[in-house]
Amino acid sequence: MSRRTVIPSRVLLVGIMLSLMGWVAAVTGADAVPRPSHGKGGAVGTFANETIDIDGQSREYRLVVPQSVDGVKPVPVLFAFHGFLVDSKDVMPVYSQLDKLAEKDGFVLVYPNAQDRAWKLLPVLAKHDFAFFDQLLAHLSAKYNLDQNRVYLCGMSNGAYFSHLLASQRSEVVAAIGCHSGGLGLLARREPKVKHKYGVFIAHGEADSIVKVEEGRKARDAYKEWGFPHEYLEIPQLNHFWGIKGEVNEKMWKFFESHPLDAK
Repeated sequence: MSRRTVIPSRVLLVGIMLSLMGWVAAVTGADAVPRPSHGKGGAVGTFANETIDIDGQSREYRLVVPQSVDGVKPVPVLFAFHGFLVDSKDVMPVYSQLDKLAEKDGFVLVYPNAQDRAWKLLPVLAKHDFAFFDQLLAHLSAKYNLDQNRVYLCGMSNGAYFSHLLASQRSEVVAAIGCHSGGLGLLARREPKVKHKYGVFIAHGEADSIVKVEEGRKARDAYKEWGFPHEYLEIPQLNHFWGIKGEVNEKMWKFFESHPLDAK
């Protein structure tokens, strides 16, 4: 009788992510050909290798501007923060399918790239990442007609932890966040002092072996206690992956649409 080989979940996840990275490199190595928009500033298309200078350091990001963005009507913007290590601005679009959502619902989509493939999760260490967000938002606002009442964040795993942190530091700017497979981290110690209680959409796989589902539940309970608008989605049998069968993207965007910054 042959023995069954059991592959540890972390090894399996890394293998799958590495395969995705190879697929991305083959399919999305070049930027899409842009066309001029009819209104404000920038062109439309997918721009895979954009950079911006932050305090003398070059930071990378991927930009998706659907053809439905005409430059005349103000549109929302979503910053999508990838996960840890093997994840990136080029891998996250594959597993999250957020590009399709942007095209369908007509918003600008940005995938910032973390330094050393990890978002810092302490405010004192994350200052450069905060500045990256601030200057990137200002840069894109100068090129595109972005609705400043509908600036949203989302993140996967490490990116979800960072989305919680960034929103707590930029509550006067961020309308709502979507956090998948990540917890509050040090924010769980006490209620953040914010100028605006932004909306919080939380999604977590019930079978997550990397960040246990209890972390998502704790975040849900904390935001409920603190009086933040929130919605919690727990996906049965899902491990540490983005729920792409409609469980997450459509529900997250519907939540975002009902939580602009100026909502009373």
